[in-house]
Amino acid sequence: MTVIMQLIDEKSATLAKKVSGKFITPLLVAGILICLVNAIIACYLIYQESSVFQKTVRAEVKTQTIDAANQISEKLAGIMNDVNNFADRITRLEDKQDTLGFLRHEFYQNSNLFSLSTTFKPYAFDPTRKYVAPYYERLTDEEKEFELTGYDQNSTEFSWYNRPLKEGPIWTEPYYEPVNSVLMTTYSVPFYQSEKAREAGEAPLGVVPSDVSLDHLTTDLKQIQFGAGGYGIIFSSKQNLISHPVFSHVREGESLNTLKHKDGFNYLNKIDKCFADDLTYAFYNGEVMDNDEDYAACAHIPQTDWILITRMSADMFQMDKDYRRKSNIGAISWIAASLILIILLLTRYKQITWSQNNIWISIILVTGTVASLEFARSLNTLEEDSTVVITNTAQREAFISNYDAQLTQLRLDLPDYISTGLMVDSLEFVNANNIHLTGIVWERFETPRPEHIAPEIAFNEAIESDLKLAYRQTLPTGEEVVGWHFSVVIRQELDYSKYPFDHKNIVIRLTASNIGSNTVLVPDLEAYEKLGKTDNPAVAKDIVLEEWTLKQSYYKYTYQHFNTNFGINGHGFQEISPELNYSINIERSFLGPFVTTLLPVMVMVCLLYACVVSMPYTPYGELRNNITAVVFTILLAHYSIREHLQINEVVYFEVFYFLLYVIATVFMLIAHYYYRAKALDLNSKHFKRVAIVWYWPILTSAIYVITIWTYY
Repeated sequence: MTVIMQLIDEKSATLAKKVSGKFITPLLVAGILICLVNAIIACYLIYQESSVFQKTVRAEVKTQTIDAANQISEKLAGIMNDVNNFADRITRLEDKQDTLGFLRHEFYQNSNLFSLSTTFKPYAFDPTRKYVAPYYERLTDEEKEFELTGYDQNSTEFSWYNRPLKEGPIWTEPYYEPVNSVLMTTYSVPFYQSEKAREAGEAPLGVVPSDVSLDHLTTDLKQIQFGAGGYGIIFSSKQNLISHPVFSHVREGESLNTLKHKDGFNYLNKIDKCFADDLTYAFYNGEVMDNDEDYAACAHIPQTDWILITRMSADMFQMDKDYRRKSNIGAISWIAASLILIILLLTRYKQITWSQNNIWISIILVTGTVASLEFARSLNTLEEDSTVVITNTAQREAFISNYDAQLTQLRLDLPDYISTGLMVDSLEFVNANNIHLTGIVWERFETPRPEHIAPEIAFNEAIESDLKLAYRQTLPTGEEVVGWHFSVVIRQELDYSKYPFDHKNIVIRLTASNIGSNTVLVPDLEAYEKLGKTDNPAVAKDIVLEEWTLKQSYYKYTYQHFNTNFGINGHGFQEISPELNYSINIERSFLGPFVTTLLPVMVMVCLLYACVVSMPYTPYGELRNNITAVVFTILLAHYSIREHLQINEVVYFEVFYFLLYVIATVFMLIAHYYYRAKALDLNSKHFKRVAIVWYWPILTSAIYVITIWTYY
């Protein structure tokens, strides 16, 4: 009877093996096909999204560049049209003695012109007077009248007079005007004795010049919207710089050749097509750009021979980082699943051994984990959608205009704007949520400063604050600047859940000390040489961050809501009150956590595996003691990381310790059954296979699942 039962069991096992064999292979093949199809679809969607994104970027950059060139052209065309019409009227005048009256009337009636003059050839207006060139201008805050002389000299300074006599209407190259101490360019048009004289090709009687201050041109260019972090610069036909957000480059008479060798202008060496004679429009992507400004385009400005170059920040064209991260991690998961199923199929057909199978599966899972961590590190969102980032003067002016319009619509009083600047000299984590900062903060006031505005400033969220007056000066422009040395400890809720692959967005919240005052702080961008996010304008270059790396920093506005009016009647619009912040984005350096956290864990994983491998050759008691010693070491390392972070939440890397506790417990249980089977002379091979062969696949699978769960 026993023999019969054994035969039945053997036949049942054989039948079950045959039946399972028929289904396993088709299931593996079907799984491979499903995973491959999903992987292809995921990769295609990523590619398609990237392709559409690039086309959208190109279209938006082109639209903004062409529109900006047209806006500048329209403004210049207005000046050109007014000057041309005035020159035609002077030409049609039968009695040129009336020119002086017409000139004065035109200037004071036409506010679009910064200056105007009628410059006669020597002795052409009056045989007794060599120079007749009355000049009216409003290039500065006041209107002036005086007489030009010596303009017939053959020098570059007077090209605005000499060239139009030979070439006709021109825009001059930038030149310095000593009377007003400004750099300018001039549009000059010749006028004639009469229309018949012009048609007959006779020599002009003189020139009508109109000056445009390059300072005004730069200010006008700043008002054009180039998106977040974008700005425009203009070069003349002779490649001299006409306009730049940092006006010092224009004031110093920089040209293309001198700028090419300066930091921040290296991209000019790579966009030579912008200066081709037949240029209409050209686009350059991130491959040739530097810093955080990844796109550039250039266009010819109609009505002139000038070239407009726009610099566009990558921030204004960013795809949804969360969606990109999830898409990439999803594609990696489908690819990893396909490869694992292929390896299992090859193992079933005995193309590779089970040991090779487990090695390859472990490698695939480790690679997928590393790739997922890299996407999580590089594709993270730190700012909320409601945040208004300010990285250039155009954004600042647009913010002020929009805020004023919002208050006007609500019939509220417009605020006083106070220019405020910051320079952070040091940053140190006191504990997990407290950050100690030192540096200088200042406020700049127009003179006279309103009596109701006191030079005061405060740091919100500061649990310790020490401000000492550093300086108080009156600038040559009449403005008053007050600066303080500060040493503050701010408290902020920071997310450590993704340690050690985490980022921190440290926000310095600034406000006027007087809560009841209707004031808004605006960033003093003119006080910084560079304004790009990765230029970190308000952070000292030699700042020490220990285990952190500074990624970017910038000014921004956030809207704070309070459930109180602080006892001040009329202070009830906190929902729309903007608060000036300065964000400092830092990323944890990998080397420190690798040495202090990851390396010990890797060592403990290897020691635990060594204990498992030695199971067939080690007495049960000794194996149990070895695993216990490893677990005790894991406990010490776990305690160390908790003590270092001083936080209440469970972080990503901490889950590995819990995983090691579980694995150690499971393998202690497997070892128990292994030694028990050997003692009872039963089959113990399957316990040995699970313990030794499947150790790494099980461990790497768990790590991969934890990583996806944390960062997806």
